Amino acid sequence: MKFDYHIHTEDSYDSSIKAIDLINRAIKLNYDEIAITEHLDLLPQEIKKYGAPSLDRYYKRIKELQNNTSELNVLCGIEIGDYHRVKEYALSLVEDINFDLILGSVHFLSDATNVAVPLKKPLSEKQVRDYYQQNLLLVSHCNIDVLAHLGVYKRGYNYIPDESAFYPLLKDIFNTMIDRKIALEINYSSLCRGYPSFLPELPLLEMFLDLGGRYFSVGSDAHKIEHFDLYRELIPTQFCTSFRYL
Repeated sequence: MKFDYHIHTEDSYDSSIKAIDLINRAIKLNYDEIAITEHLDLLPQEIKKYGAPSLDRYYKRIKELQNNTSELNVLCGIEIGDYHRVKEYALSLVEDINFDLILGSVHFLSDATNVAVPLKKPLSEKQVRDYYQQNLLLVSHCNIDVLAHLGVYKRGYNYIPDESAFYPLLKDIFNTMIDRKIALEINYSSLCRGYPSFLPELPLLEMFLDLGGRYFSVGSDAHKIEHFDLYRELIPTQFCTSFRYL
């Protein structure tokens, strides 16, 4: 199968993709299944700046696209940013909506640094540790299908940093994901931004496998139509089996 389970379209404030254009492109590129996964970012500073999306409108829009698309399976998903920090509020919004999959992601550190945008300077060791601790809280306390873009803070780097000091913490994250059957996303948006690898990098994917991890997801995390499918061929084929069909 050829699939992509992390794409943003017109109900994400930072995306320029129109869903119908995405679907046409996915069909042309022989995709079997895609998931549109609009942002649900609920921290106060995000609500103040962008507002909260209409999930009912979004869900109805994707259902209409599903009904009118026979050559491609289109899933309706959601990416909940910093879910563990807004859990009760997020649950109140999504509990009555039958999303096909839920992605969880960490965008903000405890010091309010936004790691999902290009950073002016590399994170300190303390900040990196905090980033991975936030991911551990996320996978420990939230019901998600996929952990999205682990290592996102590196997306603007032009080198692969040594993270061996965080391997015990990463193993805790992976073991928790394995116990809770959460898929690890291979996110290749970093390649579009100059980082010399997809995220997480191959040694971390192999660590997840060695610990007993089976479930992987692949996501372009595309916000521009030209980034959809770009560099996907660089992902090792052994990780390109859809977790939804294992």
